This record gives sequence, structure tokens and C-alpha cells, in this order.
Amino acid sequence: MRKFYYLKPNIQYAFTGAFTLLSAIEIGIFTILLYVVESLNIHRSYDVMLYIRFSIIFLMILVISGFNFWFGMRLSHRIVGPMIQIQRVLERALKGKYDSRINLRTNDYLHEIEEDINLLLEKLDQKSPKNEEQISLNQPDQSENNENNV
Repeated sequence: MRKFYYLKPNIQYAFTGAFTLLSAIEIGIFTILLYVVESLNIHRSYDVMLYIRFSIIFLMILVISGFNFWFGMRLSHRIVGPMIQIQRVLERALKGKYDSRINLRTNDYLHEIEEDINLLLEKLDQKSPKNEEQISLNQPDQSENNENNV
């Protein structure tokens, strides 16, 4: 049995590409920083240089972790935000209120689902009993027309 790891390639490539690029940049910055520290090794004792190296490593771990957390939150917000909006609109639809629509930001994911759900809600809104009552109120009753003709 063949496994497909990319079910939605446009979304998954964006995530994996962003995190790969982020990791490469972080490794590059870390390498440059350690190289600069090593080149400053001219007149310092071994203990001082060891302390500087560990301090820089600890600081870089904190900075990289903070940046990764921020970046992950930002990317996940582009998926979780639309999911919450879709959930709210579907909850309203379950209560018979088909007039709600999903409006996602341009940078959000799940636009395909947005279009499909909005189309479904539009069709349900047209077929809802409330709309049929409004249509029948706008059109004169057939029995009234027959009475007027007699």
C-alpha cells in the first residue's frame, strides 16, 4: 500500500519549506556567531572562552526557540483561525440560520473549503422554509386570483 504524505501539497510545501528555510537561517547565524567568537580568542584564557561559548549557545537556543515559537504560532493561526470561523458558521447552519457566510483573509488556508461551504449554505438558504414563506408572501395567492376573476 502506498502512502501519500502530501495530501494538500500547497499547504504542506509552504509549511515544510518555511521551517526548512528558518532552520537553515538559524544554523547559519549560529555558525557565523561561533566563528566570530573563535576569532576573538587571541588574548583570553580557556575558561573565559568556554564561558563565552556556552553563553552564546544558551542565548542562541533561547532566541531560536522564541523565534520558532512565534513563527509556529503565526503559521498555525492561518489554519486555526479559519477552522474556528468555519465551525461557527456550521453551528449557525445547524440551528437553521443559513444566512451566514465564511470570509477568510487572503493569507489564510482552507479557501477551497470556504468556497464549498458558502455555496452549500447559499443553496440551503434558497431552499429554506423561511425563504419559501417570503416568496409566497410576495406572490398573490391563487385562490384570491380566482375569486377576483369570478
